[in-house]
Amino acid sequence: MSQNDAFAPEPAEDVLDPGTLKQLLDLDDGAVGLIQEMCQLFKEDMPPRLAALEEAIKAGQSQEMGDLAHAVKGAASTMGALKVRSLALALEVLGRTGKGSESPEALVACLRAEYGRALEALESFIASVSARG
Repeated sequence: MSQNDAFAPEPAEDVLDPGTLKQLLDLDDGAVGLIQEMCQLFKEDMPPRLAALEEAIKAGQSQEMGDLAHAVKGAASTMGALKVRSLALALEVLGRTGKGSESPEALVACLRAEYGRALEALESFIASVSARG
C-alpha cells in the first residue's frame, strides 16, 4: 500500500479537500516533494495577493478586486483549500457583479483567517504524510 492509499481525512477535512490532496500526492507517486513545493508557493504568494485585495477594496476598485479574488480562488483550488476558495469566489462575484450578501471588508477578513487555517492544515498534512514514509 502506498502512502497516499493510507490517506484518511484529518480533523481539518472541512478546511482541505481530501481528493485534491490525494491527487497532489499521486502526481508525486505518494511523495511529498511536490506538495511541499506548492505549499511553499502558496505561503509566499498569498499574503501579497491578500494585501492587494484589501487595497483594491479600500480604493473601491471593484474590477481589480474581482481579478485578484479570481487569482486567489485559483490558488486555493489548486491546494484544496475549500473555504478560502469559497470566500474568494464570493469576493470575485461581488467585484464583478456587485452582488453579494456581505461586505467585501468582512469577506476579506474571513478570507485571511481561513487562509491561515488552510496553511496550518496543509503543513500538518505534509508533516503527517512525511512521518508515515
